[in-house]
Amino acid sequence: MEAYPADFNVDFGDGTRNRLLGAAGIIPYIKQLLLIPHLIVVGLLSFAAFFVAWIGYFIVLFTGKRLPDGMHNFLSNVIGWYNRTQAWMYSLVDEYPPFELEPAGYAAVWTENDDTPARNRLLGLAGIFGIKLLLAIPHFIVVAILGFASFVAAWVGFWIIMFTGNLPEGIHTFVEGVLRWSARVGAWIVGLTDQYPPFSLES
Repeated sequence: MEAYPADFNVDFGDGTRNRLLGAAGIIPYIKQLLLIPHLIVVGLLSFAAFFVAWIGYFIVLFTGKRLPDGMHNFLSNVIGWYNRTQAWMYSLVDEYPPFELEPAGYAAVWTENDDTPARNRLLGLAGIFGIKLLLAIPHFIVVAILGFASFVAAWVGFWIIMFTGNLPEGIHTFVEGVLRWSARVGAWIVGLTDQYPPFSLES
């Protein structure tokens, strides 16, 4: 099977995690409060990304070409920033996410490498009229179910971290996979790739 041209990976390391951050995950809203600066920035960036993607649909429709690099990279970087905050939220990584669109050396890495110059004009048209969202409904359903399961898994993981200082690799891999799946759906919707995302948690 050909690798999908977008991926999200979080280095598991040796599994050691900060016990205090595990405890913070157990107490409702503590980690969310700590993430408020990021949530504000990501919210503003996502608002801008909506308009960038909308303009991008017209570019694809009329030119049949990949988005200009600036637009493409901006959309990709917003997805990456959001996923880094989620990785920290779920204790896949202890290091607080950097306030950068393209951080180097951070353990949670979003990669997008579809350099195909041509794009499907019909998908541009589908984006303009919201049809892409309808086509993504099967993914939305699965990701919603998996998202709830990953929340439960992370909650269990917080307790394990608090008592042992370690996150089980199985929990890490599952939550990482759910974030990867969701990010790929977002990448397809905003036009970073024409390849419909796979129904898979795998990298």
